[in-house]
Amino acid sequence: MDASNREEAAFPTAATVPFPFETPYDVQRDLMDAILTSLRRCQENDGLAGVGVPASQLSGSDIIFGEKDCKKKRKAQIIMLESPTGTGKSLSLACASMAWLRYCEAEDIKLMAPSGNLEKSNSNEVVNPSKPSYLTPGTGDTAHGSTPWNPSSSLIATPQNNSLAQVSSLNSNKKKYDWLDSWQPNQPNQIDSAAENSMKNSSQHRYSKVDGEQLASNRTKEEQIKQHALESRSALDNELNNIRSRLDRLVNVSEIAADSSKVNNKQNQKDNSREKERNLRENLVRSGVASAMARERKMQRKKERFYPSKNKQNASICTKRTLRIHNRKLSEEDVFLVEEYYSDDEFKPALSSESDDDSVDDKRKDERKATDPDVSMSAKFLLDGCNLDGSAYNHSCRKKKSWTTRPKDHSNDESTVAGVTPGSGFRKIIYAARTHSQLTQFIGELRRTHWGSNVKVVALGSRSLLCGNDDVLYSSREAKLRKNRRSEAEITEMCLDMQKSKENATNGGADANNDEEDGQVVGRKRSLPRSKSRQQWSCPFLSSPESVATLALHSLVRPSDIEDMASLGRASHACSYYASREAIAAAEVVALPYNTLLSPEARKSIGLSIKNALIVVDEAHNIPETLRNISSCQLSLPVAETALSQLTAYTQKYSDRLAGKNLSYLGQIRKILTAIIKFLKRSPKKNESNQNGVGGFGTNKEMLAAVELMFKLKLDNINLFSILKYLEKSRLSQKLLGFVNHTACCAEGLTATVNEKTEFVSKHISSLAFFETFLERLTTTDREGKVIVERPSEELSNQNNPNLRSNDFGVRHPTLQFIRIQSTCQMSDIVDEAYAIILAGGTLRPFSHVATELFGDDVEVMNAASEAEHQLTRNYDNTSITTLLHKPKAHSSMIQLSSRLTTFTCGHVIPQTNVITCCLSFGPSSKRLDFRHTSRSSDDMIDELGRSLLNLCNVVPSGLVVFLPSYKYESQVFQRWRSTGILSQIEKKKKVHREPKNSRELEAALVQYSTDAITLRNGAMLFSVMGGKMSEGINFSDDMARCVLVVGLPYPDITDPVLKEKMESLDKELRDRGSGISGQAYYQNLCMRTVNQSIGRAIRHANDYASIVLADFRYTSDPRIWRGLPQWLRRGCDTPGEDDAVFGRVLKNIKTFFADR
Repeated sequence: MDASNREEAAFPTAATVPFPFETPYDVQRDLMDAILTSLRRCQENDGLAGVGVPASQLSGSDIIFGEKDCKKKRKAQIIMLESPTGTGKSLSLACASMAWLRYCEAEDIKLMAPSGNLEKSNSNEVVNPSKPSYLTPGTGDTAHGSTPWNPSSSLIATPQNNSLAQVSSLNSNKKKYDWLDSWQPNQPNQIDSAAENSMKNSSQHRYSKVDGEQLASNRTKEEQIKQHALESRSALDNELNNIRSRLDRLVNVSEIAADSSKVNNKQNQKDNSREKERNLRENLVRSGVASAMARERKMQRKKERFYPSKNKQNASICTKRTLRIHNRKLSEEDVFLVEEYYSDDEFKPALSSESDDDSVDDKRKDERKATDPDVSMSAKFLLDGCNLDGSAYNHSCRKKKSWTTRPKDHSNDESTVAGVTPGSGFRKIIYAARTHSQLTQFIGELRRTHWGSNVKVVALGSRSLLCGNDDVLYSSREAKLRKNRRSEAEITEMCLDMQKSKENATNGGADANNDEEDGQVVGRKRSLPRSKSRQQWSCPFLSSPESVATLALHSLVRPSDIEDMASLGRASHACSYYASREAIAAAEVVALPYNTLLSPEARKSIGLSIKNALIVVDEAHNIPETLRNISSCQLSLPVAETALSQLTAYTQKYSDRLAGKNLSYLGQIRKILTAIIKFLKRSPKKNESNQNGVGGFGTNKEMLAAVELMFKLKLDNINLFSILKYLEKSRLSQKLLGFVNHTACCAEGLTATVNEKTEFVSKHISSLAFFETFLERLTTTDREGKVIVERPSEELSNQNNPNLRSNDFGVRHPTLQFIRIQSTCQMSDIVDEAYAIILAGGTLRPFSHVATELFGDDVEVMNAASEAEHQLTRNYDNTSITTLLHKPKAHSSMIQLSSRLTTFTCGHVIPQTNVITCCLSFGPSSKRLDFRHTSRSSDDMIDELGRSLLNLCNVVPSGLVVFLPSYKYESQVFQRWRSTGILSQIEKKKKVHREPKNSRELEAALVQYSTDAITLRNGAMLFSVMGGKMSEGINFSDDMARCVLVVGLPYPDITDPVLKEKMESLDKELRDRGSGISGQAYYQNLCMRTVNQSIGRAIRHANDYASIVLADFRYTSDPRIWRGLPQWLRRGCDTPGEDDAVFGRVLKNIKTFFADR
C-alpha cells in the first residue's frame, strides 16, 4: 500500500467518524461529509504547496535561502454551511471538527520525523492499524493511552513527499541559485579574473556544504522540538488523567450512595447528575488550589533563603532603572516618564518576584526547574504553551513574567509542532458565536461526542460572567439581594483598580519614609487609606498566580462552559476570568464570542493565535454587522479636549528633556487635536447637512470621506502613517495616562474619559487612545468607511437641563464618528492565518451575499459563491413538492466544492406534514393586510390585526408567538388595543407576554412564558420584534410555539445614510468587476434574513410541528419575497395566489392541521 492509500484510509470521513447515535440524520452525515471532504482537499493542496511541511523535509529546490519563511503563501479554505435549526447542526460540527483535530494531532508529530527514518519507509510497507488514530481519544498524547509516535509511520501523502527522501543526496543534486551565482567576495582590484573564478567556485562549494549541514541541523532541531513537545504534552495529560480518575471515583461513590438511598425517580437522578459532578469538581479544585498555594509558600521560603536581598531589589527596580538612566535623583513624575503604564493584558510587577534583566537568576531557575519537582510539575509549567508546541526548545518564548503575560510575536521561521505560533500550544478548534448560550450549547454537544470525556475545552467570557468577587459585581448588599449587578464597564474598572492598588501597595516599600501623610501610614509596605477597607482594594481571588493556574488546569479536566468555570472559581476562591485565559495554550477547543475572535487587538491581549486553527463561526450571518461595529469608532469633543490637555501638560513638563524628533511629533499631534476641536466647535452651515448627509432629531449630520475631512481640517500635508507609527512605538497613550494619573492634573479632571450615556469615568483608558484609534481609521480608503460629523442642537447640548442629558435621539456633544462601510479587509488577517473557516447558520443563503460582505476582495471566492448560488437556484430550489413526497426521506442536501470555497445546504429533518406555511393577505373583515411603513400605523390596520389574532387563538393550541416589525410599532399596537378593548379580549383567550426591553429580564420572561404556554389550558401568547432579543438564539420548541405569526416585512430604513452608501458601493463594484450583488438585492436579503430568523424559532427537532403564518399582502404579490423563504418552507411551490391567502381558507387549513396531530 503506498503512502497516498495509507493517508486515505486514515483521514476521517462521515462513515468512520463515531457518532453518539446509531442512526444519525442523513443531513448530519452529509454535513460532516462536506466538512471533512473540504478539509481533506485543503490538506492535499497544502501538501502540493509545501504548507505545513517542516523545512528539513523540503527538497533543495523548494528552499529559498535567505528567506525567513520557506512556506508558500496560502489562504484558508472557506466552508459555508446552511442547515436549518433543529437538524443537529451543532453536534455534526462537533463530531467532524474533533475527528479532524485528533487526526491532525497525530499527523503533526509524524510530519516532524527525521529524514533518515523516512528512507526506511518504502512503498512496499503495509500499515494497517486496528483503528484510525483519530478514533483514539488524545491521539498524539501518550498519556491518553494512544500509540506513541513510530518513526516508520507514513507521512501525509502529497507529491511533496516524493522529494523528501532526496534530502540526503542534496549536496550532489543541489540547484544553483541566482544569488549564489551573482555573489562576489570582497577582493582587491589586483586579483585577476581567473583567480576570481577559482575563489567563486570554491566559495560556492563551501556554501553548498554548509547548506547541507544546515539541513541536517534543522532535522536534529525538529527532532528535539518534537521530543520536547511530546514530553510536555504527556506530562499535562498524565496530570489531567490523574484528576479525571479521582473525579470518576468520586462520581461512582456518589452514584452508589444515591442507589442505596432508594431513590426511584431515575429522571431526577439523570437531571441532577451534571450538578453532582460539578459539586465534586468544586471539591477537587478547592483541594488542588489549597495544595498549590501551600507549595507556592514553600517555594517562596526556599527563595528567601537563597536570595535574601531579592525582595528589596525588586521593590525598587523601577527607581533603580531610572537612576541608571539619568544618574540623579528623580521626582515621582520623572519616574512615570520612562515607566510604562501596565494595562489589563500586560505584566503586573506585583505578581512576580523575578526581575526581567537578571540573566544569572534565570539560569539558576532553569537549573532548578530540571531538578525541583515542585517547579517542573507546577500548573503554570504544565500549561506553558512554549512547552506544549516545542518552541521552548529554542529559548525564544520563555519566562512569562506573570500569569497575565502572553507570548509576544515571534518570527515565522521558528519551528513548532503543527506550525502554530510559538507559545500558542496545541493546534485548536476555535468556535465563535454571538451569545453565551450558543457557546454553552456547543460545549454540551462536545460532551456527547466520542472524545467528550477528555477533550480540553476553555470558554472565554466577560468579567461580569466569570468574576466571583461580590465586591466587584455589586455596589452594595442591597444590590446583591436584588441581583442588580454593575455594568460591564464598571466591573472592569473595579477589577483593574484592585490590581493596580495592590501593585502600589506591594511595591511601595522602596519609597518608605516612616512618616504619616494624608491619613496613610508608610512603613515596610505602603498602607491603604484608613477610610478604605483592604478588601475593597486587593482582590482575594488574585492572591496567588499558582492558584489561578491550578484552576485553569482543573477547568480542562472536563469540557467546561462559562457556568462551570464561574462555579469552580467561586469554590476555589481563584479568579475564573484570568484562569480561562491561562488555559488557552493547553486547550484544544476555544469557545468565545464574536468580538474576541474578529478583533486582532482582542486576540493579542488574551494571547490567542489562530494560525493553522480550524475556525467555526455559528450564525455567521451576524459577522458583517459585528465587523462593522467593532471597527467603527467615534471621537467626541470632550475626549479631544481632554487628550489635548493631557498632551500639553506632558510636553510642558518634559520639553527640556525630550529629543527634537519627539517634540516634532508631539507638535503635529497637538496640531491635529487643535484642528479637530475647532472644527467640532464651529456652527454648521445652513445647507451643509442637506448636501452631504441627513439631519436627525436634534442633530445636524454630515457624511464625509476621510480625505475630505483632512482637507476641511487643513491637515492634508501631515503624514498620518508616520504619526501612527510613532504612537505605536512610543506607547505614548499609556505613558501619558500613567503621567496624568500621578500629577496635579488629576484634580483638574484631565484624566476623564466621558461616556455620554452613563457619565462613567475610566481611569484606565487614555483619551489619547481614542484619538489614536480614530486616527488609524482615517487612513482607510473611501470604499472602506466614511466619517459622520454630528453636531447637536443648542437645546440638546445644554448640559444645565437634566432632562436632555439622557436624550436618546441625538448626541450631547459634537462628535466625529467613523462608520465602516466595507468589512472585507477585516477578514483578510483571519483568512491568511487560519487553516480553514467554517461559516455555519440557518440563514446563510444567498451565499453570494455572504461572500460579498466578507470576501469581496477575493475574486476566486466571489466567483465560486455566485456559481454555487446559480446551481442551487436551478437544481435545488425548484424541486417540486411531488418530487419531495416521493422521496424516501423528507429532506435533501447539496454540496458544491471548489478550490477555495465549499458550500452546503440542506432541508429540514421534519416530515413535510409537520409544518404548514400560510400567507395571509386579508383579515377577517376582508381588509387587505398592508403593513408597509406608510399604512401599518392606521387604526384600521391595527384593529384588523387584533381581530385576526382573536380568531387564531381559537384554533392554535398552547403557545403562539407574534413577531412585529419594530419596537415602536409594538408600542403603537398595544396602545391602540388597550383603548379599543381588543387586548382584554385576547387576554381572555391566551395570557399575553411581551418581550422585555431590558436584556437582564429576558431569561425570567422566557421562563414565565414557557410555563404559561405549557401548563395553562388555552396556552399563552408572546409578542416579540423581528431582529430583537428573542428573534435569534431562542428555542421555542414544542408547545412554546405551535404557531408563529410574522407581521409585515422588516425592511431597514432606506433613508439611513450608511445604508445608502453601502448600496451605492455595491452597485459600483458590480458595474466595475461584474461580480457580487446589487444594492437592491442586498436590501432585500437583509429583510428576508430577519424574517427567516424569526420563523426558525419554531420547529426545533424532528418530531416538532408548527404552523407559520405570514401576514402581509406582499408575500403573495412579490415573487422575490416568496423565493427568499427557505426551501423546506416553500416545498417547491410557486407563489400562492390571493384566493389561497384569504382569512377563512387560512383559518380552516390551520384548524385541520392541528386536528390531525
